[in-house]
Amino acid sequence: MEKNFSAKITEYFIENKITLLLILFIIAFGIIAILLTPRQYNPQIIVPAANIIVRFPGATANEVQNLVSDPLERKMWQIPGVKHVYSISMNSESIVTVQFHVNADRNKSLVDVYNKVFSNLNEMPKGVMRPLIKPIDVNHVPILNITLWSKRFSNGKLTTIADRILDKLDAVHGTGVTLLNGARHKQLNIYLNPNKMAAYNISPLMVAEELKGTNITIPIGFLQNNNKKEFLTAGGYFHHVSSVKNFIVSVHNGHPVYLKNIAKIKYSYKSLNFLSEIGFGKNYSELNPHDKIIQKQKLKGLYPAVTIAIAKRRGKNAVAVVNNVLKKFNHIAKTQMPAGVHYVITRNDGKKANNAVNNLLFELILSIVIVIILLLLILGWREALVVAFTIPLMLLLTLGIAFIFHQTLNRITLFALILALGLLVDNAIVVVDNIERVFSRERNILPTYVIDAVNEIGNPNFFATLAVIASFIPMLFVTGMMGPYMRPIPFNVPIAMIVSLFVALSIVPWFYLKLMSTNKGFELLKKKEKKAESKKGKNNLYAKIITPLLLSKKKRFVFIGVIIILFLASISLPIIKLVKFKMLPVANTNTFLITINAKPGSSFEKTNLITMKVINYLKKIKEIKNYTVDVGTPSVINFSGLLRGSDFRNASWFSEISVNLINENKRSISSHQLVLNTLPIVHKIGKEYNATIKVLESPPGPPVKSTIVAEIYGNNYKKQEQLSAKVEKQMKITRGVTDVNSSYKKPIRKIEVTIRRRKAALLGINTEMVAKTLYLLNYGMQAGTLHIKNNLNQVDIFLRMSASYRKSIGFLSNIWIYAPAANKLIPLDSVVRVKYAYLTNMIYHRDLKPVVYVYGKVVKRSPMYANLSLIFHFFKHPLPEGYHIRWGGEWHLTLKVFAQLGAAMLIAILLIYVLLVGYTGSFMMPVILMGAIPLEMIGIMPGFAFINVYFTATSMIGTIALSGIVIRNSLLLLEFITNKKKEGYDIIDALVEAGSMRFRPILITALAVIFGSAILVTDPVWNGLAWALIFGMFASTILTLIVIPVIYYMIEKKSWHKEEIHEN
Repeated sequence: MEKNFSAKITEYFIENKITLLLILFIIAFGIIAILLTPRQYNPQIIVPAANIIVRFPGATANEVQNLVSDPLERKMWQIPGVKHVYSISMNSESIVTVQFHVNADRNKSLVDVYNKVFSNLNEMPKGVMRPLIKPIDVNHVPILNITLWSKRFSNGKLTTIADRILDKLDAVHGTGVTLLNGARHKQLNIYLNPNKMAAYNISPLMVAEELKGTNITIPIGFLQNNNKKEFLTAGGYFHHVSSVKNFIVSVHNGHPVYLKNIAKIKYSYKSLNFLSEIGFGKNYSELNPHDKIIQKQKLKGLYPAVTIAIAKRRGKNAVAVVNNVLKKFNHIAKTQMPAGVHYVITRNDGKKANNAVNNLLFELILSIVIVIILLLLILGWREALVVAFTIPLMLLLTLGIAFIFHQTLNRITLFALILALGLLVDNAIVVVDNIERVFSRERNILPTYVIDAVNEIGNPNFFATLAVIASFIPMLFVTGMMGPYMRPIPFNVPIAMIVSLFVALSIVPWFYLKLMSTNKGFELLKKKEKKAESKKGKNNLYAKIITPLLLSKKKRFVFIGVIIILFLASISLPIIKLVKFKMLPVANTNTFLITINAKPGSSFEKTNLITMKVINYLKKIKEIKNYTVDVGTPSVINFSGLLRGSDFRNASWFSEISVNLINENKRSISSHQLVLNTLPIVHKIGKEYNATIKVLESPPGPPVKSTIVAEIYGNNYKKQEQLSAKVEKQMKITRGVTDVNSSYKKPIRKIEVTIRRRKAALLGINTEMVAKTLYLLNYGMQAGTLHIKNNLNQVDIFLRMSASYRKSIGFLSNIWIYAPAANKLIPLDSVVRVKYAYLTNMIYHRDLKPVVYVYGKVVKRSPMYANLSLIFHFFKHPLPEGYHIRWGGEWHLTLKVFAQLGAAMLIAILLIYVLLVGYTGSFMMPVILMGAIPLEMIGIMPGFAFINVYFTATSMIGTIALSGIVIRNSLLLLEFITNKKKEGYDIIDALVEAGSMRFRPILITALAVIFGSAILVTDPVWNGLAWALIFGMFASTILTLIVIPVIYYMIEKKSWHKEEIHEN
């Protein structure tokens, strides 16, 4: 018999000493890969994007939209590779967000944005400030948060301590962007007294100009002094607070007026309108080890906090970076941390990733052990030992190859390996089973018989492996953020299949021959023959089932009819909603985020009051470990917040509470159930204070803005805003929809101070003088810096009016302004008018079109069905002509992903068909073999209906994977049928004999897939894949061994007999 490619591989390795070296190389290569491969919780999703922020002081939102945002959007839309362009136009500012396609070249994308913006600066209108471009980079998301807190010290003092710590931590290898959240840096605050200034005939602008003009040093250049050059500078800086206090602002009646005479000067911290604190739940065990006393105290209140947030550089191992940073930090904490300063690790993505990877590695090992026990029970101990020995080799080599291709070690990678486990052992089982059969047939143990055995099943095994690979490859082309999220599966499983085939053809025959050669040949053969006889008797059950179906036409048609009915009934279950679809189930995590949006324009004090009401409830939850509170400023951003634009939540009416729970293994309730319990309470608080309060969970997959997003488009923005109320109302009465709000907000009242032009002109006063005076006194103005030696941060000199004078617009009566024409100060309110109006609302654009967003969150229901309810409602009650709704959020992602996975499955089936045509040389035979694919649905859909779980994207992946597995079984079954045909068997005898011979390996593979996948059943996200494999494998295995022979008999019996007559 001519040796095929598979047999040649076996022949090369069967008695070659290089095989042992290969085994040692694979073990070393795999271990090195595990140690060196960067670890992450999830695969990194690269979405190049940037925010372009353009200030246009004094312009209304409409002016900003027309003069800045619109032209900038069109320019950005011209850049190749741009997927979306978003914009927000507000009073005095435009924010344009450019988002590129997933996995686009980040550096090129950002360079294109920079070039497009700065090459068109000449088209910007006058009065517009220089654009600021801020890249949106996932590598800027901190992986480690160290929160410093104290009972004794303020945020300012903690900031000083944190600055010095961060200066040292920045030097740790692998760290990227670092920041301090909640920091208040040192500042020289000068609080001007308007009455005292008026008494000395001094205006606020005079103070600012004098300070700026004095606190300056200008480099003049080199001065030739004889034969030497000396560098010349002119001016001088303020180096001490006393020099500022004693600065002479003016001269009054021949006497100097010092700054301390007209202002209160305080060297303290920036007086910013935000608050950062930390609170502790009943379970606070992870406090800093350098201060054990604090662990014995009851921490009931909120304490000032500053968070050191550290990101990693691209491509660095999150686990290693975090460990190195913490090692350095712990040394600093023990040796340099002042008494009374404590710390808590409030985010540790390195630990999270490491725990997830280690837990899954344990589950992978557990799956291997389960499969090995299974093999021991069904196969002999020698056969089981051979397969068990090769499983780690296959996995180690797969991880090694993944390392070469710069893959990371994350949850999805390990899920892929657990998924592949049942497939990996199949190649080895097929080879071992056939070698054993040939040994028994030839009644001897020789290397040549091993090669013959591999030669018999080499081609079908090779094509069967290609069929499995073909079922996964199309998933590589899933687009959007879900593509890179699930990419480790279509990347690693095909590699694992190629590796398993190689190991099955090289190491498995070598090791099996070594084991068998250590035993007395004839004694072993006798045992094998007895075992075969016993097995043949057991498989009579299969013959009893299949033979009547082959002999009776009526029974065949009844059987096929029942199968068709079962298939149609199964695929109808989703239609009648007994099986429901969802993108991904909610994960059980250790964190969630509460966002509070008070009424726009609300004061810091009111927002803080609402926040405290929420915190009072959180204190009662025993599962909470700690929580950080940020009022008027965003919390440390995470990945989902990065894409939602959370870093712009820096107004007095915004607040965030980041909640950390005790470990999921130590609580009896899931994070999702805690969120569901929290929602009614916070909604009640929100209703009482007219605020929108949301509870956001960590998404199990790619993040979306909200589970339901209605985008309202039309040709009149005012009308779109009005229609948003209609959509909001319908969302609120849709079952399961909560946290409903829209981008439309009621306008904030504004006070317009306009100049009396004629009177002001006669006095030499212009609008700029008035505006700068008001800006300086109300908001404040930087008037230079204080140059203190060895200071890590710049100390601003900040001018502002004392708070007691600016509580209302009435403060204008206390303001005096210098009138150049009269050479004296005059009351500001004598040259201005005051009137009340409203700020124009923000204007949103998406892809150059005006849009109003309405958001909703779905709980206790799949977003898909809540969204369908809304779609049907607006189909019956459409918006006015010229206006329409585009539905986004999880609904859009679900449709897109399921459609692409469905397309991937169809492409996989087409690829498998092409492979089978190439192998069989027939157009009809592949159709027979592929008849096994629909059989999996008979198990999957009723199974999901029975246990009442959602059919998710991971379930779809399991369904696609099964397509390759069942084809593999069918193809190997066909090969044995063909062999029996060549041996002259009758068609019925051939079908029964082939089915009996393939019964054991098919059963072993099925059980290996089922028990190997069972370990994933407890995972809240990936249990959908496990259940799909379990139910689908169970049904398809049983039915494949019956349906394929029956269909084969119905189609091939006439040609079989014709060939027999022709041969006779």
